[in-house]
Amino acid sequence: MMHLTKNLCVNLLGFLGVYGKPKDTLEAQQDLQRMKQRATQHPEKRDKGRHYLGPAYYTLSKEEKQSMFDCLNSIKVPSGYSLNVKRLLNLKEKKFAHVKSHDCHVLITQFLPVGLRGILPANVRATTIKLCAFVNAISQKAIDPTNLIRLQEDVVQSLVSLEMIFPPTFFNIMTHLLVHLVKRDWYSRSYFPS
Repeated sequence: MMHLTKNLCVNLLGFLGVYGKPKDTLEAQQDLQRMKQRATQHPEKRDKGRHYLGPAYYTLSKEEKQSMFDCLNSIKVPSGYSLNVKRLLNLKEKKFAHVKSHDCHVLITQFLPVGLRGILPANVRATTIKLCAFVNAISQKAIDPTNLIRLQEDVVQSLVSLEMIFPPTFFNIMTHLLVHLVKRDWYSRSYFPS
């Protein structure tokens, strides 16, 4: 679960433009162009074989990055509750730095939904926060078996919504595994007859 959470968090932060190299590459936009989807995100040809890549609507602007990093930098939690989020923030470059598996887990389950409030388009923000809520719910020590069906529906709905937001390069095998987490839990604990 920790590896899946780290991969999902790093992938999500990369597409938001706050971790690592930008994931919205020329190849990703050319894939959309070949599939004839999202014309606003197609690369524009320039002289000498160069292309202009317009900003994607799911990538944070400078003001949105500033707002998110100000929020995350101001978070105070009780001693021993979680990581020191300030240690992960590179405030000068507005990027996360040196995130480890546990850092990603706490970011995606607790801090990222708080940091994203009021920024990004409503559909991107709501879908991302719903995905974070799913990861939080499935990571709990005790899960109410009556909630498993709702959790399965939530993750499927979130991933379908993410397919309409992010390019195909967002979806790797680890992102796909989210669909199977709840079913694995059903069968391993024998809550439901087969």
